[in-house]
Amino acid sequence: MSGTSGAVVVGGVGEGLGLAIVTRFATAGHPVVMLARSADRLATVEQKVAALGGVARGRPTDVRDERQVVELFEEVATEHGRIDAAIYNAGGQHRKPLLEITGDTFEKVWRLGCFGAFVFGREAVRHMLPQQQGTIIFTGATASVRGGASFAAFAAAKFGTRAVAQSMAREFGPQGIHVASVVVDGGIDMPEIHRRYAASGTTPPDESLLAPSAIAETYYQIHRQHRSAWTMETEVRPYCEKF
Repeated sequence: MSGTSGAVVVGGVGEGLGLAIVTRFATAGHPVVMLARSADRLATVEQKVAALGGVARGRPTDVRDERQVVELFEEVATEHGRIDAAIYNAGGQHRKPLLEITGDTFEKVWRLGCFGAFVFGREAVRHMLPQQQGTIIFTGATASVRGGASFAAFAAAKFGTRAVAQSMAREFGPQGIHVASVVVDGGIDMPEIHRRYAASGTTPPDESLLAPSAIAETYYQIHRQHRSAWTMETEVRPYCEKF
């Protein structure tokens, strides 16, 4: 992928990987449009990125709402003229015994993790096809390839997202659109996971968590790959993670 002037849309921006992805692309010269439901969270990320010399603007958006996502991509395309990359990072981990998962909960987890990814990817493709180039990356998890006990809802959503990504890659790769999935196999070093450890009275083992900046670098390098050697799927995990 050549050039660094097109916009990058990042869906699902929080204090961990989302922030790192936004920072990496913004400091490389891309104007970044960030999506999350919390306007306050987006404002905080805007300030952090600006302090590093990048440009990122938050658009409060519920990625589960098809209309909002369609309108968002229309606005970004109109404002920036070109969308170089779109990264779907939404989908919080859900863990609960199967018999305790209600149908409503299962559908909510699927809507954020899979349906949202489908609509986001579809609209990204719609705006990238005229230029016959662009990168779309989906954040996966261990649950994308293995349905663990108590992860039925989350795994169903992540399996589904991986399937959508594979289908998109095969359909639109020949038209110049690079679609890829990154399976994050392990815990990410972010404030929330440290809060969980603290609540249980433990601390994570040294170097057992993935550094968000290192994952974000993988995303950026996927975006920069030459079209003769594209990655469709890759896994990232700490060196000490068993798999």
